[in-house]
Amino acid sequence: MIRFTDAGCIRDGRPVLSGIDAEFREGEITVLLGRSGSGKSTLLRLINRLLEAKGTVEVMGRDVTSWDVYALRRAIGFVPQDLGLFPHRRVGEQMHLAGADAARAASLLQRTGLPVTYLERYPHQLSGGEQQRVALARALAAAPKLMLLDEPFSALDPITRRELQTLVKGLGTTTIFVTHDLREAFALGDRIGFLAQGRLAALGTRSAIEATQHPELRLFLETLS
Repeated sequence: MIRFTDAGCIRDGRPVLSGIDAEFREGEITVLLGRSGSGKSTLLRLINRLLEAKGTVEVMGRDVTSWDVYALRRAIGFVPQDLGLFPHRRVGEQMHLAGADAARAASLLQRTGLPVTYLERYPHQLSGGEQQRVALARALAAAPKLMLLDEPFSALDPITRRELQTLVKGLGTTTIFVTHDLREAFALGDRIGFLAQGRLAALGTRSAIEATQHPELRLFLETLS
């Protein structure tokens, strides 16, 4: 589904990511972990060409540079850290722009735990957690084949967070999910990637990650004890 070959990214004259060789498999959830500034969000943005890659990034068997950029982004559900909600458009309008008719918009809001009446609300009328749920619903609007979720549940209470983790896990959609929470990574991920200083230090199942001796990853694992 997604393949990186010696891929990287340079911003402001310095490498943010380098030497990324990885395959993200169809139908799997891959969770990316790493300290702030390790390159997790940058990696997502190379996939939908919000940033341009050095090396090669392929989506659905095609180099991302061969896609029409708008067609590429329409095929991908994306929830950025800042959520990307339009402040002057009601929730229903935002869902419509993302490809959902009224019935689907209502259904998706309900699946994410919000009442249908929220279709008439503006983002500023919602709490931070409600905005995150709207952003997830909007990302699902066009039934994308690929989801990129950048810390989508950080403002949610533990119960709602677990409910939406269950929703994402049940979609069967190829998903790359960024979090700082190791417990969330283990709960969601078919595989887990760990980034450190702009490089992919590990990528594998939970058991493989737990056996990895990278010092920064060991520090993350110690938070479970």
